[in-house]
Amino acid sequence: MLTWVVAFVWLVIDQLSKHILPLFLAWYRSVEVIPGLLRITLVKNQGAAFGLMAGRSLLFIIVALAFVVFLVIKREALKQNWLMSWGGPIAAAGALGNAIDRLLFGYVIDFIDVPFFSIFNIADIGIVVGIALLSLGIYLTERKQKDGVNNTQS
Repeated sequence: MLTWVVAFVWLVIDQLSKHILPLFLAWYRSVEVIPGLLRITLVKNQGAAFGLMAGRSLLFIIVALAFVVFLVIKREALKQNWLMSWGGPIAAAGALGNAIDRLLFGYVIDFIDVPFFSIFNIADIGIVVGIALLSLGIYLTERKQKDGVNNTQS
C-alpha cells in the first residue's frame, strides 16, 4: 500500500512541476542550474523518448493506460519482492503523468535538461527507474525459482 501512496505523490509532484514551471519560465529558454551539467528548459515533446514517434499521442495514452491496468491487475504478483513492489507503482505513476499531459495539452512537458543527454521530466524518471526495478525484480524472482527447481533435481 505504501508503494502506491509514494507513486501517487510522485505523480502529484510531476504534475505540479509541469503546471508551475510554465508560469515562471519561457518556453525553449534555458536556465543554468549546474553549469555544463543541468539546465531547466521547458519544451513541448509531442513524441516519446527523445521525441521519437511524434504525433502518436493516442497510441501513447492507450499504452500507458493498458500498462497501469495491467499493473493493478497484477498487484499481488508485484509483492514477490521489494524491487517489483516499488518498481511497478513508480513506473505506473510516470506513465500516468505523461498520459495526463497528452490528454490535457496534446504534448508532454519536459524540462530537466542534461545537455549531454536529453530533456526529460519527473514522470520519465519514474518510468525508467520503475521499469528498471520491475525488470530486475522479475529477473531475480525467475532466477530464484529456476535455481530452486535445479536444486531439487540434484
